[in-house]
Amino acid sequence: MIIRASNENDITRIFQIEKSVFLESAWFRKMIVNELLKKSDRYTWIIENEKELIGYCMIRFGPGEVHLINMAIAPSFQQKGLGRKLLQYFLNNIPKDSSVFLEVKRGNLPGINLYLDAGFEDIAIREKYYENGEDAIVMHLKIS
Repeated sequence: MIIRASNENDITRIFQIEKSVFLESAWFRKMIVNELLKKSDRYTWIIENEKELIGYCMIRFGPGEVHLINMAIAPSFQQKGLGRKLLQYFLNNIPKDSSVFLEVKRGNLPGINLYLDAGFEDIAIREKYYENGEDAIVMHLKIS
């Protein structure tokens, strides 16, 4: 397994994974392209297995904080600890003294457990946050 920075050649595969994981709530291709543009406030990590892109983690930086905005592992590679590996890589490679925030669907129990195991705490609920009306749990982790 290799974790690396994303590039424009990754867009199609990220979009395929996005659609296969998030189904009707998947991001549009244009949204993914926007995240992969070289901007100082955002970054995307990729995890590969034998040169096959199998997951991604998209983040945005703000003053003193980092926001995990999108993360997915291809369905055929889920339940193998790869999401945990990618999340830990992300957490190990952000500035110390950062606050990390994310939103996760209330019904996404595997995601919630992944974040709780990494030390995140629930701090709020955003009611009807997602297009399908599902609530989001806002989570936070302080990196010291």
